[in-house]
Amino acid sequence: MSQPKATKESIWFKLCAFLSLTDTEILAESGRYDRMLAYAMVFRQLVTFAFTFLLFTYGVSIFLNPVAAYTIGFVFALTLFFLDQAIIGSDWALRNPFKRGLPIRQLFGLIPRLVYSLIIAIGLATLAEISLQSDAIDEQIQKDVAVNNQAYFARMSEYEQELDTTVNATENNIAQLQQEILNLRTSQEQIKNTDESYDQDTVANSIDNYQVTLEELQRDQKNTINTIGSLNERLSQTRADYQYWFNESILERTGQDGRAATEGPKYDRAVKTYTQLAEMIPVIEAEIEDTKARLASIEQNILATTSTLNEFQLKSNTLSEKTTTLTINEERLNQLAVDLQKEQALLTEQIADKQNKLATYKTKLINDGLFYEQKSGILVRYLALNKIHADPELGQAAVLFSWMLKVFFIAIELMPVIIKLFFSPFSFYSLKMYRKMHIALLEEQAKLDAATAAFERKKLAGKIEPELPTVTQRI
Repeated sequence: MSQPKATKESIWFKLCAFLSLTDTEILAESGRYDRMLAYAMVFRQLVTFAFTFLLFTYGVSIFLNPVAAYTIGFVFALTLFFLDQAIIGSDWALRNPFKRGLPIRQLFGLIPRLVYSLIIAIGLATLAEISLQSDAIDEQIQKDVAVNNQAYFARMSEYEQELDTTVNATENNIAQLQQEILNLRTSQEQIKNTDESYDQDTVANSIDNYQVTLEELQRDQKNTINTIGSLNERLSQTRADYQYWFNESILERTGQDGRAATEGPKYDRAVKTYTQLAEMIPVIEAEIEDTKARLASIEQNILATTSTLNEFQLKSNTLSEKTTTLTINEERLNQLAVDLQKEQALLTEQIADKQNKLATYKTKLINDGLFYEQKSGILVRYLALNKIHADPELGQAAVLFSWMLKVFFIAIELMPVIIKLFFSPFSFYSLKMYRKMHIALLEEQAKLDAATAAFERKKLAGKIEPELPTVTQRI
């Protein structure tokens, strides 16, 4: 009777068997449940590999270039993948099929696996936390650099202020030269514009005209002032007369000066007089105000005429001295340009000398150990993360987040072993694998016993007394 032809397994089946460290022959003889266990184990390993690769690559890319980060991330994830394969793949035969529970020896044998899983989980959790907290870590590193470099920057600032004294003096000289050049060029433009718009005769006639006008305005001003004075005297006299006749009317009517009280012709004359004077007072005051307004207008005209006259006199002086002034200004501008060029060259030298001195002083401070260079290595970032944990404001939340990540990764690493030990039922694959290993051990033990017996027989059958050595002595 011929045996049934063995079914050829797929490449996917062989790959899953290789990744899960299972025997292909035994797994092929087992049922779907055992295969699904192997597929689930492989899927978890692949997910862990991808997650580790992405996480480690992102963490390393903070301080390495992308090519190096991807290379190191792939190598590290692949290493953890095979370690995880070695740890988890041997869990198929953890249960003893002939005894209940786990033997003590096997239980103690799990301790290294669990410890290594914890190490991997905590390492990945720490790396994940460093990657996820990169912004806070960078800020903490910058704070540490700023605190550690306070003395360095203070001394650099003091030394730079000392060097800036000479540079600032040269810059002030350059600013003064530039301002003087600007003023002279403005003056030159004014002289040229005056020369183009006016001539000497026109300016002289304008000066004569405005001088005559100014003299007339000054005479009007003098006359107006005299008029105001006369009006003020008249107003004062009128007010005095008004007060006199008003008092006379009171005396006539009341008889307070010893005379008889009467309202005769003298009283009527006094009333009429102070009434007329009372009407004249507002008229005089209005005339005074009008005269003052006219005086103010004359004064404004005097100021405007004086200003215009000064401008024409300035133009006259400019025109009369234009050739000499232009020549002097041009010579002065040429000299200022030379001085400005020298000062700018001096400023360039001073700035270069300042930079050299600052670089030398910076090197000295660095050699003295005052400069703390900002670093981005994994150890520096880990120390910065510990400082974040100790922060009075952010520390509690950061520590809670750290523990959540650690618990998450520990659960990922340990859950397959825990499920296999305490919750997974015993499979046909485990039973068959245990039987195969037991048979193999018995066969090897029988072969070893047979080989040992054959060796003993050959040893007894071929036992010969060894020859004694012959010694020849010469005298």
